[in-house]
Amino acid sequence: MTPADAMGLAVAAVAAGLRKDREALAVLLNMTPDDAVDVAGGMVDLVGTLARIVGDREQLTPTEAITAAADGRSDLVKSMAEFAIGVINSDPVRSATVDASDVIVGLGALAGRLAERVAKYEGESPLELLGRIGTGVAELEAFDPPD
Repeated sequence: MTPADAMGLAVAAVAAGLRKDREALAVLLNMTPDDAVDVAGGMVDLVGTLARIVGDREQLTPTEAITAAADGRSDLVKSMAEFAIGVINSDPVRSATVDASDVIVGLGALAGRLAERVAKYEGESPLELLGRIGTGVAELEAFDPPD
């Protein structure tokens, strides 16, 4: 799976979560272990991207945006926020060994909350925003640079 494929599936997982589409989520969560690791990486990329956008709009660092999005959430979401912050900041102390499904679920919840904040600034729904991100990822995947 390419990084663009992984991020595309991460976007799809967050959109399914926002729609509360249990059937779509079940399909995504029943992937092979290797695919789950790839999608977890895509989820970290998606959270990092959304956190940077929120940070730019609200004069926050990406770390502060992620921390704010995790505030009041479950222990799983909070621990996955710490994990994402560690990965984004390349902090090996914070970057603990985690289960890929925990990353997908926990960071999916964070990405949903961050997408809601970005969408508010963009004047669109979170699903429209995720659709634009998904389209951008698909275009990136389809891009064939000249030789």
